[in-house]
Amino acid sequence: MSGKKKKKQKSTISCFPLKGQPPKKVARSEEETVEEAVEEIVVELEEDSRETGRKRGLSGAATYRCSFKNEWSIKWPFITLGTTSSYYWCSVCRQENSCVHQGVRDVSRHIESKRHRAKEQALNSAGSVAQFFTPPASEVKVAVAMVQHNVPFAVADHISLLYKECFKDSPTAPNVKSASTKTACIINKAVAPRIRNGLVTKMRKNPFTLVTDGSNDTGLEKMNPITVRIFDTTKVVHRFLDMCTTSGRSSGTAEVIYKKINDVLRENNIPWRNCVGLSIDNAPVNTGAKNSISGRMLKENNSIYLHGCPCHIIHNTARQAGQRFLEISGFDPEDLAVDVGYWFKGSTNSKGYSAEFCDFHGSEYMETLPHISEQWLSLETCVTRILQQYGPLTSYFKSFDEKQPRFRRLVDAFSNPLTEIYLLFFQATLPVFSPLNLLFQREKSSIFQLHGEMTTFILELCARFMKPAALLQSRQVHDIHYKDPLNQLPGEKLDVGFTTRATLNRLLEAGDLTPQEVQQFQQASLAFLVRAVEYAINKLPLKEALLQHAKFVDVQQRAECGVEDALYFVDRFHELLPFHGPREHNKVSEEFLEYQLMDIPMPQDPSTFDVEEFWGRMSSTKNKVTGLSQFARLSKIAELVLVLPHSSADAERVFSMVGLNETKTRDSLALDGTLSSIIAVKMAGPEPHCFKWEPPTPILKASKSATNAYNTHHRHPSPTPALPDEISL
Repeated sequence: MSGKKKKKQKSTISCFPLKGQPPKKVARSEEETVEEAVEEIVVELEEDSRETGRKRGLSGAATYRCSFKNEWSIKWPFITLGTTSSYYWCSVCRQENSCVHQGVRDVSRHIESKRHRAKEQALNSAGSVAQFFTPPASEVKVAVAMVQHNVPFAVADHISLLYKECFKDSPTAPNVKSASTKTACIINKAVAPRIRNGLVTKMRKNPFTLVTDGSNDTGLEKMNPITVRIFDTTKVVHRFLDMCTTSGRSSGTAEVIYKKINDVLRENNIPWRNCVGLSIDNAPVNTGAKNSISGRMLKENNSIYLHGCPCHIIHNTARQAGQRFLEISGFDPEDLAVDVGYWFKGSTNSKGYSAEFCDFHGSEYMETLPHISEQWLSLETCVTRILQQYGPLTSYFKSFDEKQPRFRRLVDAFSNPLTEIYLLFFQATLPVFSPLNLLFQREKSSIFQLHGEMTTFILELCARFMKPAALLQSRQVHDIHYKDPLNQLPGEKLDVGFTTRATLNRLLEAGDLTPQEVQQFQQASLAFLVRAVEYAINKLPLKEALLQHAKFVDVQQRAECGVEDALYFVDRFHELLPFHGPREHNKVSEEFLEYQLMDIPMPQDPSTFDVEEFWGRMSSTKNKVTGLSQFARLSKIAELVLVLPHSSADAERVFSMVGLNETKTRDSLALDGTLSSIIAVKMAGPEPHCFKWEPPTPILKASKSATNAYNTHHRHPSPTPALPDEISL
C-alpha cells in the first residue's frame, strides 16, 4: 500500500517544475487537455490528504480554477482571451496556454520564459508586431484573388513554394503556407460566410429585389441561383444569396422552386414584406398566369414589382421584323451570316485564298465573325464585317466551283446585286435596337430611364417610315396610327440609310436592278419597320405606371415630375415607407420642392452623373439650421426606387460566372458548397483592384481557425478523400 502511495506521489510531483528546471510541456489533445491534467492532480492530492490525514503545508502554493482577466490585456497587449476563460492567447508566440493553475502567475511565467523572449526579440528585430499578422492576411488576399480571376484552388499547392523560391530574402514568404485545402477553407469558412451574413443582416431591415433564373436541365441537380439587389450606403449592389438547388422529377416545377426560395428566406428570418421587386425570365413557369413562381410570391406580398426580360423582347422584336422582311424579299441575313462564318471556320486554305483576294482588292484581311442565332443582335457586327469584305468575298465565291450546298448558296447570294442592298439596309437599321438593349444590360440602376428610352426607341422606328405630321399628332405611342397607309411615306422616301439609298440608285441607273426589284426591296423595308413597331408596342411595358413615376429620382428629369410621383411609391409600399397622412405627405412635399430647387452641379457629360451616389449623399444631408436630416423621407423613397430591377441581365451574369468556374477540368465543385462560396465572393469582390483589398479583422480571425475546423471535421477521413475543389463545409 505504501509503495502504491509512493508511486502515485511521484507521478503527481513530476507534473510540477523542479527548481532550476523548465516546466514540462503538457500536450493538448482530444484525450487529455491541460485542464484535465490539472484536475487529475487535484484529485490525487485530495486522495493523498485523506489517506494520510495531513493538510497541505503551503496553502497558497497551488491556486486552481483561475480564469482570464481583462486587465491582463491592458498590461500585456499581446495577451488576449483564448478559446475559453481558462486559456489565454499569446500573439507573439502564436499559441494558446492555460491560466487555470495560478492565473496571472501562469502568464508572467510564460512571458519570462526563454522561448517567449526569443520570439519577442525576433519580432522586434523584424520591425513591429503587426508583421506577425502578415502571413494570414496574405493567405486571405491570395485566396480571394484566385477566386476573382477564376483560378483553381489546386494552384495554391505550388504558390507557397513559389513564394519561397522567388523571395528567399523575405521574412514573410516562408510563413505563407496556404495550400489548396486551406485556401478552400478560407473561402468557405471565413470570407463567404461573412459576406453572406452581412447581406442577410441588410435584407432583414431594408428593401431588396430578388433576381433568379433556372439552369438548363442537364444535370442531376438544377441550379436556381438567388441574387439580391440592395442599397448599400452610396450605391445599389448585386449580391449572391443562395444557389437554391433542386433535384428529382419535379425539380423544374414552380412549386418546388418557390418552396426552395421561400425556405431560404424563412431560415434567415428575411421578411417577404421587404421584397419590392422580382427580376425573372419570361418562361411560363416563372411568369405564367396560373401556378407560377411570380404568382406564388405575389400572394406573399402583392406589392412586388414583377419585371420580365426586356432584353429578350428587343431580341424578338428584331427577329419578328426580320421574318417579315424574309417573307417579302426572300433574304435572311441570319442565314447568310451563319453560312459565311462556318465556311471559313477551321479552314486554313479558305482563309488563305480569302487573304489573296483581299490583297487583289487592296483591302485589309479580316476574320469573318460567327453569328449565334440566340444572340440576334450580334447580327449587326456580322453584317458590318461582311460588308467590309464584300468585294473580296464576291470575287472568292465566283472564282471557285464547289459542290457543297453551303458554297452554292453563298455563290447565289454574292451573285445577286440585291444582297449588298439588303445588307446595307440591316447595317443602317439594326443600330436603332442597340441603345435600348445596352440600357437593359447596364449594371447601374436605370429604372428611371426605361419609360423614356422605350418611347424613344419606338418613335425612332416610326420616324423611318411615317410622315412627320402624322407622328406629331399622337401624344402617346399607343395612339400612333402607324399602320394607316395615309400616314406612311412613299417607298422612295423611306429612311433606309444614306449609303443604302445611294447604292440602290447607282445599281438602278447601271441597269443591274429593275424597278420591280427596287419596289420589292422598299416593300420589304416598310414591312420590317411596321412589324418592329407593332411587336414592341405589344410587348414592352409601356403602360406600367411604376416606370412612369420612377423618373423623379433622375435629377435631369426632376423638373418634369411632381410630388405625386414620390407618393405613388408611398402608397404602393406602405409598410416600408410609413409616410402616411396629411402631415407626412406635407413633409414629403416640402422635401420634394427643395429637391427640385437645388442647384446640382452636373459633369461635362451628363450621362456620367451617378444617381445612386447622389441619393446616398442626400440621405446624410443635414439642415443647416435644425441639424436634422434634410431629405430623410425623400431619400428613403428614392433608395427603394433604385433597388427595383430594370433588366434580368443580372441573372445571366451569374451563369456566366458559373461557366467560368465549373469547367470540364473542374466539374466536381459542390453546387451548395464551394461553387456557391466562389460566386458569393466574386460578386462582392474587390475587383478591379483585388491586390489592394485588405481583409477585415473578423475574416482574419476566422481564417486562422478555418483549417483547424476542416481537420476536426475530417479527422476520420473516408476511403476516397475529396479533392480540394470539392470541399463543402
